[in-house]
Amino acid sequence: MKYKLLLTGLIFLAFGFSYAQQTDTAGIIYSETSPAETTGTEIKSEFYKPLNLRECDDFIFELNENLEINGFRNKRSPSIFKNKNFQKSSLSLNDTGKYHSYLPEYYPKSNVFIPIAGVMGVNFFLFYYNKYVLKQDYVKISFKTVVHNLDTGFVWDEDVFHTNQLRHPVHASLQFNAARSAGYGFWESIPFVFWGSAVWEILMEKDPPQTNDMITSTIGGVSVGEMAHRLSSLILDESTSGFNRVFRELFAFCVNPVRGVNRIIRGEVSRKTPFNVNDVFPIYNRLNFGYAGNNGNDDAKSEKKHLLFEYSVTYGSTFEKNTFNPFDFFRVRVGFDFKKNEQAFFWNNIYGLLYGKNIINRSDSRFVLGAFHGIDYFYNYIYRLSTQSLGLGFIYVSPVKNNLKANVILHSNFVPLGAVNSIFRRGPNRDYDFVIGNKTMLEASLSYGPLMLMLESEYYYLKTIEGAPGHSNISFFNPKLYIDIYNGLGLGVEYLIYSKSGTYKNLYDYNHRTDEHRLFLTYTL
Repeated sequence: MKYKLLLTGLIFLAFGFSYAQQTDTAGIIYSETSPAETTGTEIKSEFYKPLNLRECDDFIFELNENLEINGFRNKRSPSIFKNKNFQKSSLSLNDTGKYHSYLPEYYPKSNVFIPIAGVMGVNFFLFYYNKYVLKQDYVKISFKTVVHNLDTGFVWDEDVFHTNQLRHPVHASLQFNAARSAGYGFWESIPFVFWGSAVWEILMEKDPPQTNDMITSTIGGVSVGEMAHRLSSLILDESTSGFNRVFRELFAFCVNPVRGVNRIIRGEVSRKTPFNVNDVFPIYNRLNFGYAGNNGNDDAKSEKKHLLFEYSVTYGSTFEKNTFNPFDFFRVRVGFDFKKNEQAFFWNNIYGLLYGKNIINRSDSRFVLGAFHGIDYFYNYIYRLSTQSLGLGFIYVSPVKNNLKANVILHSNFVPLGAVNSIFRRGPNRDYDFVIGNKTMLEASLSYGPLMLMLESEYYYLKTIEGAPGHSNISFFNPKLYIDIYNGLGLGVEYLIYSKSGTYKNLYDYNHRTDEHRLFLTYTL
């Protein structure tokens, strides 16, 4: 498990914080036990079974003693763990293969001025970094620029694609964690993101505030921030000591730097607990490395033969609970293919449960209805697409018989804002349109022993709200086959069909299609 956490954090750090889920549905394997839940001062002694793609045995583990947590008032001092009311359990939770939710008694809410100061600290750090290190012109602000911004009001941005669609959500995720790591819940932390983004747009840039930045930062930053919070929780374990503890603290700081600062302020970085009090959830990782190519169906320029790297992570619930908190389950897929002296192709897909209700919870199946949040980002010289979306759907998990297992995930989301490449320019940096519409995603898998057959499909209907008038129909159709050869190491093959059709109003219609094949080694953790 230690190596899983190391690999997960390193890759998340590399992609997420360098401005960078079609994922593996076979990761949803369940057990017969329930997650730990906290009610008042009592901790129920029930745990998940470690996620295992090859086994689905029953697992029941009980604590011999209940842990009573009484009289907790000190918000920062490590000495509270010497309280005589703490009874050390006979079960060590240092083994992060045993799943449980974090213990909120150990993470009380800070005074509201702490997250406010954290949000402003993030803004000032990025402001001075852009001003003195990157020497960006847009941060050369003055009293006149503030007055000008207030007089002008909100406008649409003309920045390059990746700045608007990637950098702003990453920036906002740091603001989110200023509150989240100060003891505030998921929903409580969202207003700090909106406020911090508004302060940045109005006061800390000389350009007028941008409508699209406020939407993208708030929606995207919340999900990226919550994932960073949960992944850093997998790394942290305050029951450890020595080099192990130092490594965990430094590594978690890299994945979630704002949380690292708050841990120092709150005294959490040095406190000692009798067991791991952080979130410990199932996590499933897959690494793909190999070859991607196509024949340039529509344009010879699109022909490519590139090296491929892709990483996907499935985090969260095994679906025994009746209800699910935000991002108890989420998936991330990041990847790129590249060739020397050519632009790399990059993709990033994320979705997670905002709320879920388990309406079927039998020994052989689960059916969860829920609200989903999604982020998509595709960038290459053939097409560019980015969306933020919110919607409804379901997750169905069931073994058909014996070793044959079937999983289905379907959700249809409203896209409040997205961006699609366009043939018309809106300035020197902007060659895309802002859009609104719908995204529907289907993921299905059927696995038997070492074989796994998957189908992933996405469909977008997007209408231009700022840019060249018109609409787009965009679809991805992606069958996959995985073969596990030995101890997680295997082979994979994919075929991807991408199509884009639509119209530029009163100009012309278009219909483009590109197919791609991929062959790679795959390693499952």
